[in-house]
Amino acid sequence: MKRLIMVVGLMALAMGAAQAAERTVKLAVDKMYCDLCPLTVSKAMQAVKGVKSAKVDFKTKTAVVTFDDGTASLADIAAASTNAGYPARLAAN
Repeated sequence: MKRLIMVVGLMALAMGAAQAAERTVKLAVDKMYCDLCPLTVSKAMQAVKGVKSAKVDFKTKTAVVTFDDGTASLADIAAASTNAGYPARLAAN
């Protein structure tokens, strides 16, 4: 019986992990004034657990971030950038 409960529990965990989806969003990033600013923003965003990539563009003042929305949230990513000195918010498409 214990083995059956453990198998069912593992299946539920696997199903929960399968439901987490990879998501890509575009963020507007403020206060970037030099060519090195995107490096700081990218490192801050990538330090958030679940972020797979963060591509920051200085010219457009945006970041395209791909993350596992079961692990990371948009709020966590924006907060990481903001805490590094570069406020971020969801960009209008």
